[in-house]
Amino acid sequence: MSKIVRLEKRAALQILLYLCSKKKANRTELRKNIKSSLDALYSAIPVLVGLGLVKEKKQSRQFPFEVEVELTEKGEKVARYLFEIEKILEG
Repeated sequence: MSKIVRLEKRAALQILLYLCSKKKANRTELRKNIKSSLDALYSAIPVLVGLGLVKEKKQSRQFPFEVEVELTEKGEKVARYLFEIEKILEG
């Protein structure tokens, strides 16, 4: 597995865990709170969209576009499981 794919996976997991408590966040908020490179973060979002775990909504019609990322129902289930796994591993 390439390093890029591993970084995208790590960013995807961090996005899901962050959204587990927030439910939705704009890309700027994710960028500030996810400890990952911008490339990995922005590459992970379309993967999560493709898996049906998050959806994106444009919040503005003018540049710069504000894009909000929100968990889907399926994404909420996955994020809750990830959160529980994280708690077990920390405990």
